[in-house]
Amino acid sequence: MIEKAKRAQNSNADTEVVDERELKEVDPLDHNHPLLKEFREKAPGSFKHTQSLVSMIDNVAASIDLDSEYLKLAAMYHDIGKMWAPECFSENQPPDVNIYDKLDPQISYYVLTRHVSDSVAILVAHSFPVEVIKMVSQHHGTTVLRAIYEQAKKMHPKGGLNDKHFRYKTQKPSSLESLILLLCDHVEATSRATFAAQDQEMDATSFITNIFNVLMMDGQFDNVEIRLGYLNKIQEALISDVAGNFHKRVKYEEDDIKLEKEK
Repeated sequence: MIEKAKRAQNSNADTEVVDERELKEVDPLDHNHPLLKEFREKAPGSFKHTQSLVSMIDNVAASIDLDSEYLKLAAMYHDIGKMWAPECFSENQPPDVNIYDKLDPQISYYVLTRHVSDSVAILVAHSFPVEVIKMVSQHHGTTVLRAIYEQAKKMHPKGGLNDKHFRYKTQKPSSLESLILLLCDHVEATSRATFAAQDQEMDATSFITNIFNVLMMDGQFDNVEIRLGYLNKIQEALISDVAGNFHKRVKYEEDDIKLEKEK
């Protein structure tokens, strides 16, 4: 895989790279790869998200017989820039901690969105394939940083805010692979947050359909040519994934007995 990646990339003699022996001997998807080890140590919550994302993408790619080598690589490293400021992202924060409650929303926006350019900078410095870097650069498209935008609206109840000030300043997906990365990243993060916030089964079909509709109406699909049949298969694969991974376990009488013993 490394040799294939090296043939596809545009080399830069002035770019800082890791030891050549490490690049040749350790697959970038191997958790022993130097970058992934550093990522896991500095941003464990973000690293766990990428693991789930890679698995989800594997299932989606299989549903349309897509070669997922570069796509999985992009998924594993799409948030690598978060390790430069891990405490700024909720998945690495203690429960019930939100450092953005007291920050101006515009500052929060800049802090949170810069992880895309940070990720790109790291991948360029380590000579990752151009195709992978491009996917990573587009994994949020021009979507709105919704939580911060909603916070800003509460602080300005009389209106006057425009969501363009809270959109990622990156390109919309320009390939099927980039679109799949954006979709899966959105689904994984949103489903995890939604599942944690509610005490009932998720309606996976409605959940995924709503995400597709929102992103499509927002124009995130506009630059990608895709067969309707492929889109349906991708949607079905994500519904199956969410239904299988985010469901409430049936509570049994033994659970109450166990809890009593542990008191």
